[in-house]
Amino acid sequence: MGLIHYTFSDSYARKDNWLSSIDVRVKLVYIVSLLTINLIAKNIVIPLSFLFASLSMLLSVKVPFGVILRNMFIPSTFAILILAVKGLHEGEKIWLSFSIAGYDVVLREEGLYSGLIICCKILGGISLVIVFSFTTTISRLCAGLKWLRVPETIIELLSIIYRYIFLFLDEVSAMWIAQKSRLGHSSWKKTIKSLGVLGGMLIIRAFTRSERTYEAMRARGYEGGVMLSINLPALKKKEYFLVIGMGFLLPMLVYTGDIQVW
Repeated sequence: MGLIHYTFSDSYARKDNWLSSIDVRVKLVYIVSLLTINLIAKNIVIPLSFLFASLSMLLSVKVPFGVILRNMFIPSTFAILILAVKGLHEGEKIWLSFSIAGYDVVLREEGLYSGLIICCKILGGISLVIVFSFTTTISRLCAGLKWLRVPETIIELLSIIYRYIFLFLDEVSAMWIAQKSRLGHSSWKKTIKSLGVLGGMLIIRAFTRSERTYEAMRARGYEGGVMLSINLPALKKKEYFLVIGMGFLLPMLVYTGDIQVW
């Protein structure tokens, strides 16, 4: 569980580099705009550009390539699955046909093209999110959301959820180790049963801890408000240049994304 614990932490965001030094308000505006362009793009050029640009930026701030791959593994798996399903079930023009263990597998061109666009959009979008999460602490994120006039209830929930992710992982780790020490995972049948018990106990403990946390916060006079927020300084000259540059960059990206590649 230590690997997952480290993945969710903002240890990389706390490091001093050229990306983390950019004001969170500028990064929020950029990330929302680029994700929107990635979503409406009609070809794979824009998503793949975002993917390679994001990888280059992460490597430039010395994020290990293995960490990047680990964070992209699950989204990439879903992207490949979508590509395969659409290629097998959508379209009429056959692109490739072969047989596996007596079963005919037919990949259709229209489905592969549609699935490839979705696959690239998933990879491009998640790479942008990873860049943002690896260069922005939760306190700065909450401050930026507050500046964007996001309701304080949402920001408060975000800060509390982030705070208790690690306690949740610690609970999972403790119960997992306890089950293994009692041979609860010695066979597949026992593993499935143990996972069911673990899930049920997690739900019960989550409700119990939430009640205790609420009572403790009320006893200390908490009546709502953002907990993990900081005061943001005035924008610097470089941030203004980035905002101005966005006015030139975004129309070019929208135009490029509207071009039909094939």
